[in-house]
Amino acid sequence: MVHKPLNDNIGQATVNALFELYKRGEFHELAERIESLLPAAPDILVLHSLLGAARSELGDYEGAIDSYQAALHIKPDFEKLHNSLGIAQLRLQRYDDAMISFRSAIDNNPQFAPAWFNLGIIYEHRRQWHLAADHYEEAIQLDPQHVEALTASGTAAWELGAYDRVAESYRQALAIKSDHIPAWRNLLNFLEQSNQAEALRSTLGKARHAIGEHVVVRLYEGHLADMDGDHARARSMLEALDVDTSDAASTHDERRRVARLTRLCDRLHDVEATMHYATLANRLSQTLSEQMGIHKDAYLEYLDYRQHYFTPENVAGWSTAPSRNQAAKKPAPVFIIGFPRSGTTLLDTILRSHPAIEVAEEVNAVPGVIDELAILSHDHLNYLARLPEDDLERFRALYFDILLQQVQHSDSNARLIDRFANNIIYAGEIHRLFPDAKFIVLLRHPADCVLSCFMQLFYESPMNANFYTLEDAANLYNRVFTLWHQYEQLLDLDVLYVKYEDLINDVEQVGRSILDFIDMPWHPNLLHHEKTAQDRTVIRTASYNQVTRPLYTDARNRWMRYQKYMEPVMPVLGAWIKRYGYAT
Repeated sequence: MVHKPLNDNIGQATVNALFELYKRGEFHELAERIESLLPAAPDILVLHSLLGAARSELGDYEGAIDSYQAALHIKPDFEKLHNSLGIAQLRLQRYDDAMISFRSAIDNNPQFAPAWFNLGIIYEHRRQWHLAADHYEEAIQLDPQHVEALTASGTAAWELGAYDRVAESYRQALAIKSDHIPAWRNLLNFLEQSNQAEALRSTLGKARHAIGEHVVVRLYEGHLADMDGDHARARSMLEALDVDTSDAASTHDERRRVARLTRLCDRLHDVEATMHYATLANRLSQTLSEQMGIHKDAYLEYLDYRQHYFTPENVAGWSTAPSRNQAAKKPAPVFIIGFPRSGTTLLDTILRSHPAIEVAEEVNAVPGVIDELAILSHDHLNYLARLPEDDLERFRALYFDILLQQVQHSDSNARLIDRFANNIIYAGEIHRLFPDAKFIVLLRHPADCVLSCFMQLFYESPMNANFYTLEDAANLYNRVFTLWHQYEQLLDLDVLYVKYEDLINDVEQVGRSILDFIDMPWHPNLLHHEKTAQDRTVIRTASYNQVTRPLYTDARNRWMRYQKYMEPVMPVLGAWIKRYGYAT
């Protein structure tokens, strides 16, 4: 049955006039007109639908939700209304509600591409990249001209390590809509982060032709000058760039600008300017995080949960039976852990130079297992403690399934190493699953680590929200290593400590000690790791532009140049500086 949109009180001319208001962007007047009409025509679908659209445009998402729900009461099978409702819920970060709305749209019309795309956005927000990619691909199959889905698909491919598809997806979007700024922004960013200087140079020419002097073009021209080694010119170009931060995308552009200026000024040894730009970048990061509902306390509470659980009483009942991995005499799993910016990317690059070693780079295999456990129990540590051996084997298998999904060109005979610094907080769970696990803990002077985290650009997450001030970064360092020390005292961990400073001084000596620890023979390729770095398509961490160069010592004891800024946090870091044998 076709729904009749009008009644005797509302004529087609009135509806046409309302649509004209919407087209002209006169949303306040549109909302007022509809609100005055609704008492006489409460069952007219188009009024509720248009009012929802007007309220959304005005940022009144609560009101928009009310309007769309009223419209759905009239026509519950209208997929576009479910989709619009989901978008309003998404704006209010009600992700579960939005997911239900988008799924309802698909249930009513499985061919409705926008709802598939929007479901992908929710999975992207949750960093469930495989699911995001699948939903973007479904949207593209249904609508090959869906520019936003093509652009998002490129980002998902990037996160999944499918680097050969990243630039292609962005270029497909631009072939459809040559002035699509998000695709240009992402393409230029990808080329810069993958150190493709010449491709970036030629793409910037095409971007300038398509979008003129847009801030994105000028931003990456400054980045290219930095890649070319002309740091003073790059600084001048970026300081002359005025970025309007009226929306989230332009705020990201401004954050990239000041983050790059932070690095440039540090290279140029302009300490005051470095701290000025680092502070600006972190303020922008905090704004973006808060807009996404991300706060530092969530991560600190996560640490509290572990610190309170790991007591002698709670782990006394853990089974000591060897895993099947041990029983079959398979090599013990190896984890490279530490604090962010401690040099794990450099160690990764050195070790993957060995022809018989495969390194998984920042794969969420351990967090993925923990997420699965959390689905089964809110108190996943107690749940994990009670699991019988057969169930433990199931989660061990899940760990390797996730890990191997993102290891490129994996050799089944290679020694697999899981390199993810953040796994340091999960050492308890790792030991429960893999009692024979080997931990390589990479240390760097705590003050250098904390300063580098403050000066670095990270994606938004509860953990990274602790890097927006030096005080918070130092507090997080203290909290993380307090937890790690607790693990060490309580659990029988197999640990090798490696200092970043020793690594850059003598790769061979440190490399030999690591290979001995993991029962691997020495290979001279470890001395040519910069070639390994250059051969890598993309390095996924904030160190991507550093490890491709020969080893340098500029970052060692860098904190001493910033001593007056670091003084307030040195009392917090002092115990760790002493414990790990660093001089203050």
